[in-house]
Amino acid sequence: MSGRPSRTDTPERPVDFEFMGQSEWFEFHCELFDVVAELDLAVSTIGAGAIRLHDGRSLGLLQLAQHCHLRERNDWHELITAHLCTMTAHLHDIVQPFSAFDLRVRLVPDAPDDRDTLRGLGARPFAEGIVQVLAIDVPDAVRCVPAREITELGWDLDEAWASALAQTEVLERPDEIHTIDIGGADIIHVFGDRPFTASMIGVVDQLVGETADIGPDGAIVSMPLRHSLLVHPVGGSDVRTAIAGMIPITRQLFKQGPGSVSPHLYWWRDGKLQWIPTFFDGTIQGVEYYPSDELAAVIGD
Repeated sequence: MSGRPSRTDTPERPVDFEFMGQSEWFEFHCELFDVVAELDLAVSTIGAGAIRLHDGRSLGLLQLAQHCHLRERNDWHELITAHLCTMTAHLHDIVQPFSAFDLRVRLVPDAPDDRDTLRGLGARPFAEGIVQVLAIDVPDAVRCVPAREITELGWDLDEAWASALAQTEVLERPDEIHTIDIGGADIIHVFGDRPFTASMIGVVDQLVGETADIGPDGAIVSMPLRHSLLVHPVGGSDVRTAIAGMIPITRQLFKQGPGSVSPHLYWWRDGKLQWIPTFFDGTIQGVEYYPSDELAAVIGD
């Protein structure tokens, strides 16, 4: 692929990329074309939200666009280069040696444009709209570890997954836990500088134990970003107010990124997640949610 796109050739901006203005969207694609040509990547097309490779795989661009949006324009070339080099290396040669103790679980969106890549990585289902991948923290990046690398090292894959999850939940720590008053309800925000905070959702009751008690009815939670968790324990009369507030907050954080995980809300109970379908049209009046019969009985909806 060679040559920069014209404004008329630039793919139409998808809804998820509306945080970029039209000019910024065009400049982003110009830089993509330059980097792809410079790296001589085997690319068939640069489409709306994804790069299509000649081998049939696709690389989603949402996370990369979010990072570029938050950085100076002069930083884009280096940022895009590093991202594409990392992503195309994931499914080929082992980049550097690592130990089983380095493994963590990383949560990523189950995005259609990324499914070929995620399949190649050996991603496993996690919750509605989310899959999990094995990862290690390397300087200036988080490298996803393909399942193939684990088996080529002679390790048992299921044991590696169990070890990675245990190490994520036991060794990772959030940096901040604070309460947000949204007017009529409190939401607990769990934040961590490291990229595995959302992956600790299974033990969220332990994370917020000094701030709030999550009882047998569980909590309403969201994982908008890999650095953030939003939590509201179920049990009080304010749960419906909390849900109504969490819906737009979660979607806005997910949309802005970087490190988006999920725009959805979930019912957490005993370490398990149940998806709560929601609707939001951008207005206060346009917030709706559709709890399961079981959840509706618990919250009195």
